[in-house]
Amino acid sequence: MNKTTSDAALLALTLDRTAGEPLHMQLAQGLRERILTGRISPGARLPSSRLLAEELAVSRVTVVTAMDQLISEGYAEGRHGAGVFVAADLPEEVLQAAPAAGPAVSDEPLPPPMPMRPFRPAAPDLNLFPHADWAKLLERVWRDPEPALLADADPLGWAPLRRAIAGHLNQWRGITCSPHQVIITSGAAEALDLLARAVLKAGDPVYIEEPGYRILRRALALAGLHPVPVPVDDSGFDVAAGETAEPDARAAVVTPSRQYPLGMTMPLARRLELIGWARRTGGLIVEDDYDSEYRYQGQPLPAMMSLEGAGDRVIYLGSFSKVMWPSLRIGFMAVPRGLVEAIGDVLAASAPRASLVAQPALARFMADGSFAAHIRRMRRVYARRQTALLRAIDRHLAALLFADPAPAGMHLIARFTPELAARMSDAEASARAEAAGITAVALSSFFAGAAPEQGLVLGYAGFDEAAIDVAAKRMAEVLS
Repeated sequence: MNKTTSDAALLALTLDRTAGEPLHMQLAQGLRERILTGRISPGARLPSSRLLAEELAVSRVTVVTAMDQLISEGYAEGRHGAGVFVAADLPEEVLQAAPAAGPAVSDEPLPPPMPMRPFRPAAPDLNLFPHADWAKLLERVWRDPEPALLADADPLGWAPLRRAIAGHLNQWRGITCSPHQVIITSGAAEALDLLARAVLKAGDPVYIEEPGYRILRRALALAGLHPVPVPVDDSGFDVAAGETAEPDARAAVVTPSRQYPLGMTMPLARRLELIGWARRTGGLIVEDDYDSEYRYQGQPLPAMMSLEGAGDRVIYLGSFSKVMWPSLRIGFMAVPRGLVEAIGDVLAASAPRASLVAQPALARFMADGSFAAHIRRMRRVYARRQTALLRAIDRHLAALLFADPAPAGMHLIARFTPELAARMSDAEASARAEAAGITAVALSSFFAGAAPEQGLVLGYAGFDEAAIDVAAKRMAEVLS
């Protein structure tokens, strides 16, 4: 029998409408305090959004937002069709350490967030996003919300957004998939965690690219899988090297459109070779298409998921963080039909991590053409900024670094001249730049093992031409 919260705990909740803190934050804090002090027990069912909204005289959107916050923090969990429950496995020391009275509030100001500094990779220009149009969409959606938005959420995501993403994939990446095959996530880490729980088994070996995206490597390990680094060559992921390193791998996570961080595109022959491996061994290919929207020269190859024979072997991962902003925390995966039910069961049991609040606005943003228009605009801007970075390197850093133009992406790899390579490693160069207020990530840090290559990963997308030139000049001073 499910435990429920007591009437006393419910009636004791109060919200101050004169306070500067938003109501949903006050509600989340009130529930959080009652969980930590034991007034609401682990495993107890929290009141429904309708009941709590009536008792507190607030909108259900306020309650749902507060519940989403508690779920994201791990204090609660959603159960499809049953409601929201306090997490049953809260650490005992957390409960014992909770103060009986309200915590003391310090007047000491919190430090401001770290500003985005050149040359941070994968950073979009947040100032050029059409924030006013986005705000209107959010207001329109939630001023008079559809009844379905206030009911139990579909664990696979908001249906109109899944439909819009399916249309986008068909038009931009040549993928023919049903909206039912699209699953909304909070990003690549959640997608890999879902695959680990729904499809793979703990300890399964999974190929990853070497060098590669460090966050994906950590996400696989945290999901209980065994990442197996496989060196890339001029054609990207080396299938033969992977089979030699680990013949029993169950999946491969690759970036075929633009290898991260080196930037090469996997040619068709290598893609077909990888698909052949998957079909021969029963393995899965996770195609991380992290910044395919930003291509400046030529036509991109179609996504691997669109190729003949790939339909039941390839899982496509996408995100909105590079086009919109990282804290939106909305990504998606397009999966073979045969995997939808298993992944849906996992999501239903654990509750999705992607907030529903932004999904209907994003669906409209895509459906009315604003999303595509924004991508086209940013392509032109980022192409100019890549050119500005190349010119700044030639102007200020030619004795130290060199870089080639890239047909796509949001960063360049700057290699060391013999003069600089003789004096320092890329880790030391990165540290010197960091001390000067410049982000220049060492290429060697993307390797899981010993790094055979040295260089700096320089992002240009989030910074205007003047900022790029100033940062390049400053970096020349600290590296000379």
